[in-house]
Amino acid sequence: MTNVPTGTPSDEARITRVDPAQADPSLRESFDEFIRVRGKVPNLFRITGQRPAIGRTLAAHLRAVMDEGEVPTALKELLAVRVSQVNACEYCLASHSRLAKRAGATDAQIQALADGVVNDMDPAWRAPLRAAEEMTRDHGAISDATYDAMRAHWSEPQIVEIISVVSLFNLFNRTANALRIPPTV
Repeated sequence: MTNVPTGTPSDEARITRVDPAQADPSLRESFDEFIRVRGKVPNLFRITGQRPAIGRTLAAHLRAVMDEGEVPTALKELLAVRVSQVNACEYCLASHSRLAKRAGATDAQIQALADGVVNDMDPAWRAPLRAAEEMTRDHGAISDATYDAMRAHWSEPQIVEIISVVSLFNLFNRTANALRIPPTV
């Protein structure tokens, strides 16, 4: 069994959320994009908006990693879910489970990941999902066997994309957990 969050998160983060209407003007573009796509600005970005340059660059990096490239969105979202499960990050798990389903993932796939089972996944998706767990548990390391299995299905640019998703969500999970950011509702 893995470290799937089971507690009830606090409604209050350690840092005050920036009101989108009162946000630094340099955040307007990224906040407007979140509102357009998700209907609201996620709490992580409202909090990192306390330092506009950080909030802006995190939002830009999220878009570059998750919105562009050649790796299917559903796989990217499942990678985010798996990292969030391993890191017990209620904030990212809540958000990216919803986004994974929106991208075509199923409740059964999300539960299988929570149970540590990837064998029933698309064969090309198994190694990236294993890599997500290995990187998260082993300080960024991936075994040669997992890397070789990724190479069998994915190009070098795609592997960079996969690793970038895993790295980004380890950053987001640590930020959300350290600052006790509650899920965006």
